Amino acid sequence: MNYEHVAKEAAEWALSKVGCAYSQAKRTRTDTFDCSSLVARAYMAFGKQWRYGGSTPRSHQEVYDDDFELLWPDNYANIGKMLGGKKEIALGNHSGDLQFLCTDSGTKRTNRITHVAMVISPLQIVHARGTAYGVCTSSIDLYAGKVCAIARYNPECTLRKGMKGYRTEQLQEALNCQGASLPVDGVFGSDTERALRSYQGKQGLSETGEADAATLAALGISHPKDGDSESVLNLKPESREIRVTGGSVHIRIGPGTEYESIAIAHKGDTLQAVNTEGWQPVLYDGKVCWISGKYTETITEP
Repeated sequence: MNYEHVAKEAAEWALSKVGCAYSQAKRTRTDTFDCSSLVARAYMAFGKQWRYGGSTPRSHQEVYDDDFELLWPDNYANIGKMLGGKKEIALGNHSGDLQFLCTDSGTKRTNRITHVAMVISPLQIVHARGTAYGVCTSSIDLYAGKVCAIARYNPECTLRKGMKGYRTEQLQEALNCQGASLPVDGVFGSDTERALRSYQGKQGLSETGEADAATLAALGISHPKDGDSESVLNLKPESREIRVTGGSVHIRIGPGTEYESIAIAHKGDTLQAVNTEGWQPVLYDGKVCWISGKYTETITEP
């Protein structure tokens, strides 16, 4: 899977929102963002599903997502323990990389993260900076000396202690099938680490307590094949379609009217379905989008 391409697309999506308003209270409304909703919605537009912190998590939650590889610091326990500068910023200069930042010296948050920005080039970031700025671009080094962590989108990265998300949940389920008794909560903590070390020892694998490619393969957890976007989402297209019954209906990036509309479907249009409740996810132009179930009907094969 070309995750670099996905990250670049997400960065371009975020860049297209330059000039939009900033609001924490209205962070999920169309063309209104705070720093974390800009990042979350940018990746959601290209199929990313967030687990920890809900569908649109806050910046101090996004940093732990297991679809992102932590480039700095060396482990999750050290996030916020010291603040990085230009040297650390240079580690994450790919389009779509994320800077997690401490912009409030008085924060009570354990990891000290109060802001997140997305890299769009080796020279610039895009972020929802604040009420006075809205969504804007800035120098990549704007927050030198305030960096808590640097992360890169990579759903094939090694799973390790501190991560949270759907991939960790899948790992826990696989370990339980091998005799572990883990809560399937998507949180890679000490119990998951111990269970993983035990499994690795029994299989003759290096007992690192980290789920690298070899360990995941042994557990039967495969990475998505190139171009297999549904595997990344843990969703499978069903053998049915839905037909639009309303006159003109918004296709949104999330399950609610507060999410951005990216297209209009018209009465009589048919879209491939992926089942959920209330709101109907559909494949539109190669992307998973959402449409209100009130104005559609399911088409079943005879």
